Amino acid sequence: MHANETLSPCRPLRGPKRTNLWPLWQEPVYHYQKKPSSCSPMKEDDPIGGIVPLDYAPPELSYPGISPQLLARVKQLWSVGGLDFDRHWRAGIRSLPGFRAVPRVETSANSTEVDLVFLFDQCIIWVRAIHEAANCGFTHQVAGLIPAQWHGLAALSARLTEQLTALRLLALTDLPMPAMQIARSISEDVDMALVLLIRRKLAQRFTDCRTVEEANEFWRRYIAGGRAFRTISEKLYAVGIDHSADTDYARWRKTVLATLGAAVHSNALNTRVPARQHGNVLLNDDSLHFATFRIHELCAFAQLVEPKLTETLEVAGLAAAKVEPPAIEFAPLAAPLNSILVNQIQSLATSAPPVAPRQAGKRS
Repeated sequence: MHANETLSPCRPLRGPKRTNLWPLWQEPVYHYQKKPSSCSPMKEDDPIGGIVPLDYAPPELSYPGISPQLLARVKQLWSVGGLDFDRHWRAGIRSLPGFRAVPRVETSANSTEVDLVFLFDQCIIWVRAIHEAANCGFTHQVAGLIPAQWHGLAALSARLTEQLTALRLLALTDLPMPAMQIARSISEDVDMALVLLIRRKLAQRFTDCRTVEEANEFWRRYIAGGRAFRTISEKLYAVGIDHSADTDYARWRKTVLATLGAAVHSNALNTRVPARQHGNVLLNDDSLHFATFRIHELCAFAQLVEPKLTETLEVAGLAAAKVEPPAIEFAPLAAPLNSILVNQIQSLATSAPPVAPRQAGKRS
């Protein structure tokens, strides 16, 4: 970032909309184009999120203007997997602290931003499922991962659940700068989760940390400064995926993380407080998009390590189903939802609006 450049909360962070890392879902996603409406746009004093639906209302009421094609396809994926989307959505999303529905904005041209929140929310459900499955895997000594890996995955998924919940609230309440900070932290925790799945000894060292100083030392030595990403890149290269430093993906990722990292520090060039956007559902959807992208990467990359995460989570889910009384709700969902999220990677790429500079502030 140049010295005379304003750190804009709306700076585009998106990368290429397609990658050749793995076969993607080929069916196109058509975004719902809104027809001209006689309804007045959302007013400044309208409550953000509008009327919050009742506990047993259909989930789609919380996503006004969502693409009907995307909604139908996602529900079909859940149904084919034998999963009840409505019930798990109410348990996993409706129950979140500070939950609010997506605001209805009549002047929004299409459904892309609403679709993004819809895809992001499924990531939250999966991370909550991972947390329960990891705890169950640790308690019942489920084979596939060593206890330290289960323990570390449980700790990271608990942290990710809180971060994703906070990011959702910040994105829907027009607080882009803290949203960027949390998105960067989410990316680091995703890298760390993958590293713990790849290197068992490192997972043991992580769980052996008992003080703040030890945890900070572990982070500095093995995770910070791109060390975790280099470990992941080496593993992916062994299976034919090149994420080395000279690739477009690596350069894009470095640029995104630099921008998100700059949001952590004070910036004297931008002195304006973000104002409520009447023509957009989200003031800054880039942070939400990047966080969703990283969770999707965690789903996909975890299938390239041995043993495959889906198979391991399935065993943990079966162990959780035997708990009496069956108080564990999300654990059996972790394995099938992992595959569903991988199938939605193309939907996320298609949901990205054209990458064009947004007028968020003036350069000095």
